[in-house]
Amino acid sequence: MQTKQASPFNYRPQQGGFTLIELIVVIVILGVLAATALPRFANLAPDARVAKMQGARAALMSGANMYHGRWLAAGSPTATATVSYDSPAVTVDTATGYPTLAGALVAAGGLADYDISTFAADGVLRPDAGSPTTHTGCTVTYTASAANGAVVTVAATNATC
Repeated sequence: MQTKQASPFNYRPQQGGFTLIELIVVIVILGVLAATALPRFANLAPDARVAKMQGARAALMSGANMYHGRWLAAGSPTATATVSYDSPAVTVDTATGYPTLAGALVAAGGLADYDISTFAADGVLRPDAGSPTTHTGCTVTYTASAANGAVVTVAATNATC
């Protein structure tokens, strides 16, 4: 009489899920990863404000250069103190060919979510329309002179924003 031999390949125990040890190890690994990544993403507000101010600088520079180019293409008119383009009017100083402070805001697209309350007087733009004194070191300054052209500087670092 012949008997069947047991094959080691036919026996497979049924596993219904993960063991408690495996689940705890996965949770510990995820906790360690979260603890190392969290400080990197915890305080991104200053970085966002600096990037916002650099965006405003780029908008002011491109608007100023565009209208300076239009002034040059028109033959650098100097008959009056200012020349206006478009609607709403962008006023350009005829001595420099660059937009005036009020014209620079229009040329840059308005910059609606910035504090522009003092921009027409001092050329300084602040990041938040609701809190102009909160982030005093976070500013963009626009100046236009015949010698230097349009100069837009950003005084914003993570420490001051």
